[in-house]
Amino acid sequence: MTATQLAYLAGILDGEGDLGIAHYARRDTQKRIRNYGLKATVRISQARRGLLDTIAEWAGPENVWIGHTGKGGAYWALRFHHDCLRTLLPQVLPYFVLKRRQAEIVLTFLHFPKYVGRNGRSKREWRHRMKLYRECRFLNMSPQKRAKQRSGQLR
Repeated sequence: MTATQLAYLAGILDGEGDLGIAHYARRDTQKRIRNYGLKATVRISQARRGLLDTIAEWAGPENVWIGHTGKGGAYWALRFHHDCLRTLLPQVLPYFVLKRRQAEIVLTFLHFPKYVGRNGRSKREWRHRMKLYRECRFLNMSPQKRAKQRSGQLR
């Protein structure tokens, strides 16, 4: 991507994007220590698909997924694959204004070694991942919710 495209993408992600770490329920039947997991998510939602197709062309169609989202599929969402994010986020990071810290957290999270298996991660590594999850969640809250959480009204 050119510097102009990277700056434009950073602007879109700053305004319309969602950078975070999602908490999801595992659907497999294996016995695991935890029945949930964490995954990095970077997505852009739009009412019209044109902008998302352009970004997909820049990033490479194999590096993104575009599909319907929202109530009744009213919106389009573009999600970046993790392998693409590992190389794309460091390039886009200098251009972020509002969501720089969220991008740094997601990038840190993506560089954890991928672990597949029943036993899970060490307690220390899991605590670190949960700390990143909570920080990113806090940063993505509205200012009103942040104030309530600081005052102890929100959990």
